[in-house]
Amino acid sequence: MAENSTHAETDAETDAETAAGQRGALHVRDKVVDRIAAHAATTTSGVVPHSSGLDRVTGRDLPRVETTVAGGHVRARVHIAVAWPPVLPDTAAAVRTNVTEQLRTLAGLTVDAVDVAVTAVVHDTTSSSTRSVQ
Repeated sequence: MAENSTHAETDAETDAETAAGQRGALHVRDKVVDRIAAHAATTTSGVVPHSSGLDRVTGRDLPRVETTVAGGHVRARVHIAVAWPPVLPDTAAAVRTNVTEQLRTLAGLTVDAVDVAVTAVVHDTTSSSTRSVQ
């Protein structure tokens, strides 16, 4: 019995000594990178999901993300809709920060650039300042 525990301890020590690069690899598909970036943009304060007319049919709803991944580096272009009244520079900076942090943390990628394009400014229907007719 003692021999088995010694063998198990030796195996554990050998595994611990194996360099991290020799244990395996993580491969993140480009579509997953797009989804991580889109989710990060959507969860940013001031950004609202938006689609209209033909955009719904063609899948061009907002936020929309285009990424280029090469050699562990990523560049992203994020198209967003913001709620009225917008503070565009602050919202764009927050989206850039959130997308960068999420791609680094969840995908383990080095983020070279995140370009943010505000494609639409829409009336925020979730706002408490809406008036109703009585």
